[in-house]
Amino acid sequence: MKESLQEQLAKLARSGGLQTNSTGQATHQQLQPTVSSKTQSPQLSTNSYEALILEIEGLRTANTQLAAELNFVKANPNAVLSQLQEQHRDVLTRLQAAENSNGLLAEDNLRLKRELAELPHKDLILRWREKAIQADVIIREADESMALLQKARLQLEEDRAAFEADLVRLEALDEATEKLSAAQRELAESEAEIRLRIIDSERSEKKLAVERSRLEKLSNELSDLQARVGHFRGIEKALRSLEEEHTKVTRLYEAGKTRIRNLTAEKDQALQSQSSAEVNAKKISRDLKDALNMLASTPDGEVIIRSFETVQWLVSHFEDPYERVVPKQVLLIGDGPWPIDNFTELLQEVGFDVWQNGCDADIEVVIVGRENWSESVIDAQIEERYGESLRVYPQELFVMLLAMQADPLEIADPESLLKFVDGHPVFEYLFNQEFPWPENAFEDGPPATIGEGFDGEDASSPLYKMGYSVAQQVALTPSRRHDLLEETYAEESLPWCISDEYMEDWGEANSRKRLRRIAWHLHLMTKRFRRHMEAVARWESDLDWLKRTYYKPIHRFRWPS
Repeated sequence: MKESLQEQLAKLARSGGLQTNSTGQATHQQLQPTVSSKTQSPQLSTNSYEALILEIEGLRTANTQLAAELNFVKANPNAVLSQLQEQHRDVLTRLQAAENSNGLLAEDNLRLKRELAELPHKDLILRWREKAIQADVIIREADESMALLQKARLQLEEDRAAFEADLVRLEALDEATEKLSAAQRELAESEAEIRLRIIDSERSEKKLAVERSRLEKLSNELSDLQARVGHFRGIEKALRSLEEEHTKVTRLYEAGKTRIRNLTAEKDQALQSQSSAEVNAKKISRDLKDALNMLASTPDGEVIIRSFETVQWLVSHFEDPYERVVPKQVLLIGDGPWPIDNFTELLQEVGFDVWQNGCDADIEVVIVGRENWSESVIDAQIEERYGESLRVYPQELFVMLLAMQADPLEIADPESLLKFVDGHPVFEYLFNQEFPWPENAFEDGPPATIGEGFDGEDASSPLYKMGYSVAQQVALTPSRRHDLLEETYAEESLPWCISDEYMEDWGEANSRKRLRRIAWHLHLMTKRFRRHMEAVARWESDLDWLKRTYYKPIHRFRWPS
């Protein structure tokens, strides 16, 4: 039994059916048959052989352990015998299974050897791999082409839908065209009918015109008859009226004789009164002139009237109303020789409405003192009266106006008035600003010497002789034209042109009169040659520059525009 057990163990070790467990005891492991396929790699076969060798080594170790166990069994034969018999049966079963597995492994080994012999060469495998890569590329290209084809198919479907929609619209347009054609045919028929009606209406109008002319002739004849009848009636009424008028004229003639005799007597009396009034006016003018000369010859503004009480007596001595000489509203600016408050009370007592140191567009009369006056107030009042008349008096001259009941600005000669205000600070300021005193009217239009065909519109004006021109062939720059205008304005002796009267109208150098004459000359040139647009534009530009540079409201004339 012992020998047969060892033989069996040896067979089992050779067949690889025994393995050792973790405790060192030999165990039998049944090898499961492995089904190989034609696609299995040769490396698997090599690994199986290595595993068998390792199992054999393990079996050898297990045999050594079994020998030790047999020695143990010998020491305990009865206890171990039954166990060994069971293990023996188990080992026999496993051994049989291992033999079966070994047979299957042997068959697999043979099959694997045959498959290894049938495997292709390495170069052939590389060629197959390249072909596989090329096939992958072709497949990808085919996939891309399929995607493009799919996209194109979708686009075609969209185009087809749009085409079908266009077909629907075309069908609707065809229907609309047919309707339009039918409407055009109906319109043509209507137009033909309208033409026929127009022809009929024209014929009717011609008939009506003939009939209307005939009726007008009859109406005219009837009007003539009525006029003749009325004329005869009027003649009849006129005859009756003439008879009545003749009676009235006869009566008036008798009354007229009496009236003529009375009027003759009144005329004689009026001529006597007029001659006496003229004598008085001449006397007043002589007295006023003498008084002005006396006042002007008084040194340092020492007026003859030294006391304000005397002034009050002179003003209150007369009872005639002042409105016939000077307006009721007056403006007082400054003191001197009498205080402004005292002078205000004096004027208010005799009925004047007095304003102090302000400006108002409705006030024509300005009375100025020698002290405590303001240039801005005077300029403001002059600007307020732009376009209107303005009278400026010193206090002394206005007292003389009230005392004599006559306006010195109207009856006194300018030389005496200028001599009277010589040295007055307000009038010195006004004269420096080219204020036209003693004139009081605002010059609204062109100078009096300029008519419809004004002189100097050709090459004979002082402006032209000074070199000024807007002609294109002369080609003066704007700055050069402005310089020539400035030279003409400031020239002491202008080149003589046309006549002495014409040159007198150009005034003195740097005067408002010359500025006004230059401005109106340019303005009238724009009116005379209005078709020459470029020249007109240059004249207007120079006129605007001249206004910005020299013109002030205190000049008291309207700038041409």
